[in-house]
Order: sequence, then C-alpha cells, then structure tokens
Amino acid sequence: MFSIIGVNMMTRYVTRVTVWFNSEGASPSEVVKKLTELGFEPVRGEYDFIYEHEDEITDTNIGTAILEISRALHIALSGLSVLYNLDTHPIGDYVPLRVIDAELAETRRELEEIEKEEAE
Repeated sequence: MFSIIGVNMMTRYVTRVTVWFNSEGASPSEVVKKLTELGFEPVRGEYDFIYEHEDEITDTNIGTAILEISRALHIALSGLSVLYNLDTHPIGDYVPLRVIDAELAETRRELEEIEKEEAE
C-alpha cells in the first residue's frame, strides 16, 4: 500500500504461477483446465498463468489474499503430480494468450485477403 500525504492508495495485485509437469502425472490439458477453472489465465512470458485479484489489496489483507489463492491452487492441483511456484506482485506488464491468439487470427485473415487479391 502506498501513502501520499496521509492518503492510503490501494494496489491491484496479480498472482503468477509457473507449472512443472511430470510425465507420470496429469496431462498438461488437465492441469490447464484446473487452473482456468480457478480463474487463472495462460500468459506468455516468464510465468505460465496469472490470476488477477478482483479486490484491491492493502498491506493488511495481502497475506490473506495470498493464502486464499494458494490454498485454492493447492487443492486444485492435488494428486496431479505437478510442481508449481507462485508469486504475487502488483500488476505489471503481461500478455494473455487470448490476446496473442486474437492478434494471430487477425494477421492470418489479413494475409489470406492479400493472397486472394494477388490471385485475382
């Protein structure tokens, strides 16, 4: 939490998760399904998934927020034989895979239109 001239400003936080799969464990698609059901979103970059906390978090409730999401994550991944690491920080730069997929689809559409025009 930041304070400017006695005014408390709350911060939006994100929990980032990295997953290590085990060839003897659950399939990656099963793990992804479990994580997305919890509200995690696949992203490109250093981490595999992010969870944007809906509520603004302060110094007094950050511990509770981290415990809640880590408990839910632990329960969801229990028995799947995967390892994971989670990290909670103020929201920064990240690119959700849905955005990347949409950009790729648009690029493909544009290329198809160009190829179609050239063929005429």
